[in-house]
Amino acid sequence: MEAREYCECHGHIFMDGTNYKNAMARHRPEPDRALIRDRLAALQAAGVVYYRDGGDILGASAYAREIAGEYGIEYRTCVFATHKRKQYGWIVGHAFDGPAEFRVLVERAKAEKADFIKLMISGIMDFQTPGGLMGGGLENGEIAELIRIAHGEGFRVMAHVNGAERIKLALEAGLDSVEHGYFGDEDCLTYLAQTGAVWVPTLAATAGFAGREGFGCGVAEANVRMQGEMLRKAAAMGCLIAAGSDAGAFGVPPDTGIHMEHALLAAAGISAETVRAGDAAIRERFKRE
Repeated sequence: MEAREYCECHGHIFMDGTNYKNAMARHRPEPDRALIRDRLAALQAAGVVYYRDGGDILGASAYAREIAGEYGIEYRTCVFATHKRKQYGWIVGHAFDGPAEFRVLVERAKAEKADFIKLMISGIMDFQTPGGLMGGGLENGEIAELIRIAHGEGFRVMAHVNGAERIKLALEAGLDSVEHGYFGDEDCLTYLAQTGAVWVPTLAATAGFAGREGFGCGVAEANVRMQGEMLRKAAAMGCLIAAGSDAGAFGVPPDTGIHMEHALLAAAGISAETVRAGDAAIRERFKRE
């Protein structure tokens, strides 16, 4: 039987699936090259042939891209993510205040040969109540301008975004891929279908919180169920859905997280054919010309 090939459309090579602080420490003052090679070898063994990295501030993903071809992996990275100062995103990116500073970061990304821009638009799930989100992120009025700036410099935009209002605003502005995309509504799905943006729902990253001490009982499971319901509707509408596990996030193995994601997508009723189409769209769009 031929080995299966996987596209990991959302991962972080520097993370270890357990503790982000320890993971960051491994790559200071410079990337742990031996560890990155071990991780790429493990990804190769897991059948991963494509990896889209959501960035870091340590140089890990940039180094991984340099050598990934040795392991048969097509590697794309934003090098670092971007986030509004004092808002969620410092673990993986650099901060800005307003469009002028964002433009400086886009120029820096260009200089560092980023394949695309990653923008943190919203906060994260609170994991205390089903459907609960922490505040933070961009002001609604900033979303379109920042996406326009990145597009104007020739970049596709990958965005961390949750919550129906911000998902819709981002899609209206031409967002290229919705990362996570929790707690959207049917209007969001209509925008997805109309724009052709790709949804990377990262079910594994939420399932990884199931049973975690200090978080609401059953909340992660409920959020995964809600995400699955929206995914089934999205698939029925012909939306593009790609597989990305947020590899390395808490509870998500750095190498086999994509296997976890595929199992969760299948359990939600998303066909392998649908996922292949979404993966192909990510591979085609998120490369630096």
